[in-house]
Amino acid sequence: MVLGTSQELVSPMSKGSRHLTKSADTTSSGNGTIRKLIYICSSYTYDQILERDLSHVLKIRHLDGYWEKVWSVHPVDIHPEMGSSSSVYGRPINETVSEDHIFVRGRYGRVSWLSWIRHLNAGLALVSLLFHLIGIARHEKIKTIRVGDPILAGLLGLIVARLVGGKLMVRINGDHDAIRKRTGRPIMPRMFPFIRLEEMVEKLVLSRADSILSPGENYQDFAVSKGADPKKCHIVRFGNLIDPRHLAPAGDRPSIEDPKVAEFFSQRPALVHIGRLIEIKHVLDCIEVLGILTTSGLDVGLCFIGDGPLRDTIKDRAVQLGVGDKVMMLGNCDQGVISRIIPQTAVVLSPLTGRALTEAAFGEAAIVAYDLDWQGDLVVDEISGLLVPAFDKQAMADATIRILGDKELAAEFGSNARKRALEILAPAEQTEMEVAAYELMGAET
Repeated sequence: MVLGTSQELVSPMSKGSRHLTKSADTTSSGNGTIRKLIYICSSYTYDQILERDLSHVLKIRHLDGYWEKVWSVHPVDIHPEMGSSSSVYGRPINETVSEDHIFVRGRYGRVSWLSWIRHLNAGLALVSLLFHLIGIARHEKIKTIRVGDPILAGLLGLIVARLVGGKLMVRINGDHDAIRKRTGRPIMPRMFPFIRLEEMVEKLVLSRADSILSPGENYQDFAVSKGADPKKCHIVRFGNLIDPRHLAPAGDRPSIEDPKVAEFFSQRPALVHIGRLIEIKHVLDCIEVLGILTTSGLDVGLCFIGDGPLRDTIKDRAVQLGVGDKVMMLGNCDQGVISRIIPQTAVVLSPLTGRALTEAAFGEAAIVAYDLDWQGDLVVDEISGLLVPAFDKQAMADATIRILGDKELAAEFGSNARKRALEILAPAEQTEMEVAAYELMGAET
């Protein structure tokens, strides 16, 4: 995109298109004050960001200096399952990331003596967090609240924004209706035990949001179905969320450092799945695909990058299928490790992934993906990979066999995947569009 002294960005709408225009000078608010933002998101805890070298996740929230000071907030950052050294009970904690970035860590419960009434204690912790955020917003005169989902973060953000007279921007992180239809369960069952309650919160938040960002039209359609004003909806993909190390061409990346991992990828063609090991991501389908390939006489391995509650289930199923010795569970890895592994991958399997699919495409990997959610936007069938019917494990296996048997085709798909990613997910362009959305909303310091 070529930009002059003014920037005109097009944001596709569910009905027609809309132009977003902003001043070229985005380094200050124009009135001498500092632009400040509260950013509520539960994607990563503070400890996870440190452990996995995810500093870019926080850095990009400044949007190349547009926001000069940011308060990142995780509603339930300190949780028993996260293994934090801090107590899971008490008031929220402020961690200083840098002079211009504070990380606010919400807690699992408010007081230890109410540990036996989990939901009440969790509710009190959230109320404590709300008061904490309202205090920050009022003291710092923050009028813009950004949230990473329309459920828990959205509800908290809406309350803070309304009580301080600010504006709310919501990022749509999934087609929740489609997910609930597949699983029959709420997205956040611990916080919202009933689907109806969760849907009520989504409608409350999205019908009152001042701006809604979606990475694709299907997510945007979901937001509109929940009451979002189409005129306030904008397509802004998440290319700028990708760690810069994934942007380097595959041939320019360092080799795998860990000798055991390097050996795994050298002894046979290796398939890779990147992402959380949870049911809604359909990760068990990858093991079934490996089983089909092995039965077909192919000697291939499968590496899982990521962790989650299905880890042991995957290992047990691998043993049942007789492929236990061909599976590597790497767990959570930092972005440097992942960026080195992707170019060494024979095929990336993507039943349903988000940023990981983008990372695979930038890494020039040959991709086989389900035609599900947003994946068809990036994986154009027969051009930038192979797209197969959702949940069809045999079709995913057949597509994988085809790529494994044709190195030239694999290289072509990988090259085209990177081109497609650069075309629709160029980080600088996505940042410009996101800033334009804030400007159109009338973001205030």
